[in-house]
Amino acid sequence: MENLFTMPKKIIVLGSLFLLFSCSQDEMIYTDLEQNVSSSLTAKWSADKLNVFKGPKVAIGNDSARSWISVRKDTGLPYEIGIEMTPGALTGLPDDTPGVEGPTIVLPLHIKAKQLTPFKHIGLNWQNHGHGGGPTNTEFNSPHFDFHFYTISNEERLAIPDWCSCPADAAFNIYPPTTMTTTNPPITITTGSYMPLGYVTPPGQGAVYGQMGKHWLPIPFNYLPFSKVMVYGTYNGKIVFVEPMVTLEYLSANPAFSALYSQPELFEKAGNYPTKYNIYRDAKTGNTKITLSDFFPRVATPN
Repeated sequence: MENLFTMPKKIIVLGSLFLLFSCSQDEMIYTDLEQNVSSSLTAKWSADKLNVFKGPKVAIGNDSARSWISVRKDTGLPYEIGIEMTPGALTGLPDDTPGVEGPTIVLPLHIKAKQLTPFKHIGLNWQNHGHGGGPTNTEFNSPHFDFHFYTISNEERLAIPDWCSCPADAAFNIYPPTTMTTTNPPITITTGSYMPLGYVTPPGQGAVYGQMGKHWLPIPFNYLPFSKVMVYGTYNGKIVFVEPMVTLEYLSANPAFSALYSQPELFEKAGNYPTKYNIYRDAKTGNTKITLSDFFPRVATPN
């Protein structure tokens, strides 16, 4: 996800800050309740009470990463889903050309993950030079990873076109209902319903990328200076991904993080949806994990 909210593709104009921070508190209820975690979330739930299913290893950097899911033996419900990166995966990463989007590395999911969660695959994007975005267009310049948990298949993702200044572009700006559209400046702030409360995106071509969708940042910008943040993505009226975006520096520094992130009020499809994202080092393996947890069953409310 390159150049999030920058000109010309992804932009939040500086004047929007005055709008955002003049909103009432009820309009800015982005909640990021951080909790320090001293050990693996899985370790908090006795290992003999969980089954773990892993996807195939995929080469990254000097080693590999893979997807995985843990499932409670007593209920058969998901406990945690995520990405496991070896120490070597955080080294030997390519030095891509600045301003050029690196390839999406697809991490296939185990069939259990597809059966028990809304996710279909994970896309990992390494941003060696970071990208623009944020209030001053410099907040995301540090080297980082974009971890896209997609609720659509890889084939559906690949079918999302680049912006072409043609009628097909309309699908990028069809949002899940309901949103409030501001007029000065013309950005969109989510107000709940099928979108989480307190997320923002610019109009038109802003925040759009082919093979991904349109990106939304939480407000207020209380996660700056940037080390990690949860991003949402939409296309053609649906949420198509949730995306922890995390700096390499943070991943390499023995992370121990867990936080709730804003949720929709309504869900088009029934299923088990996570409510928290986590970044931590597994004490036994030394591997770094980026995960989603604290699942809740949601009923379908077709829009």
